[in-house]
Amino acid sequence: MTHKNFLFGLIIAMSMQLMGCTSAQTAAPSLQDGVFVAQGICFGEGDCFDEWRAFEPVPVRERADPASPVIATVAADEWVKPIDGQLRFVPLRGVVRTATQKPKLAVGDVVYMLQPLGEGFYVLWHGGKTFEPEWASGDENEPITWDPPAPEPAGAVLGWWVKVQLSNGQSGWVQEPSFECMGKLQGSEGCRQ
Repeated sequence: MTHKNFLFGLIIAMSMQLMGCTSAQTAAPSLQDGVFVAQGICFGEGDCFDEWRAFEPVPVRERADPASPVIATVAADEWVKPIDGQLRFVPLRGVVRTATQKPKLAVGDVVYMLQPLGEGFYVLWHGGKTFEPEWASGDENEPITWDPPAPEPAGAVLGWWVKVQLSNGQSGWVQEPSFECMGKLQGSEGCRQ
């Protein structure tokens, strides 16, 4: 074997090994400290209104972390503008027990349940792609057997966090926001019932 052929063979072998590593990396969704981070302001049913009003005083933190310092407090009846959001959770792992065409899943495929879409529907992750399946969680036609929930990683930051901008222009993060006017399903356009 010539030196040139040896190098060519080595490059091919390394490329195949790297491709194998890439496949292994897409075996599960990308996690941060064992947690999946879905980006967005609103999750579940309905769309968000552009501004929310506080029912009661709400602490605003510097970062999306309960240990982060409180940098402001939203006063009762104060309006805020949601500008960013994260839903942080440990994804639920499942195995396909019945093949499907939409999305195309084979028996034995490993899938993950990601963020909720409302009324039991959810985003499904498989093979590096996300799908919105036609079934809801717990439906008799749901073709997946779900594992028991995985334990939460120690010290993980979980839950729904929304970055809000206050009327004075200051911004920070609110954990599990509970405001008036968060979604069109929550009352009149004026957001008072």
